[in-house]
Amino acid sequence: MKESTPKKRTLWFTIINGFLFLTTIIVTYITLAFGTVAGQVDTGVDYGWMYLITYTVQSNILLGIVALIGIIYGLRNLKKDRPIPRRFLVLYLTAAAAAMLTALTVIFFLAPARVVAGKNYFDMLLGPMFFFHFFNPFLSAAAFIYLTPAIRFAKPDAYYSIIPPVLYAIPYILNVVILKGWPDFYGFTFGGNDWAIIFVFLVIATVITSVAYGLVHLHNHRRR
Repeated sequence: MKESTPKKRTLWFTIINGFLFLTTIIVTYITLAFGTVAGQVDTGVDYGWMYLITYTVQSNILLGIVALIGIIYGLRNLKKDRPIPRRFLVLYLTAAAAAMLTALTVIFFLAPARVVAGKNYFDMLLGPMFFFHFFNPFLSAAAFIYLTPAIRFAKPDAYYSIIPPVLYAIPYILNVVILKGWPDFYGFTFGGNDWAIIFVFLVIATVITSVAYGLVHLHNHRRR
């Protein structure tokens, strides 16, 4: 028999998803209309639709969409006591891992690279990007670990986390390496070494899978 989420936990899960959904709308608009602190420092550009092609925005939009679905399932559970589907929870795991990849890439790669270039480490964590680059990813991870139903996830559930970066890698490699239509704004070619981008995405696939494994492990441990 499937175990239902206690009402209090479901309520907080729904509230947090409401926050994630609303901040996704607000931050996406602000980013497209006014840019980011780091973007303004680097280019002097205050706005631009080019932000939509970044993994940061796309992964957080994915999280926001999944959060909206979470609101619907959460309200349905609270009102009609219907369980939140397991397949949705796997999708939530995938979205949370995708957003966590954004946060970890910023914290351990992009922000330190700014320091090496003589810029401010915290530029990428200021303004609206505080939510996309840090707060929302960690909040979604915490929601998955502590607030989702106490069902057991299997390690293969973590494999779905590879899908978002793989889907992003296709247009990124096509436009950065082959067509040369996009700037290498993540620096994955390390100054024009196109071959390096393949190894970078292999590392990314390893990292996001490890993150998803970690979330599954922590959730299952909490369940016990």
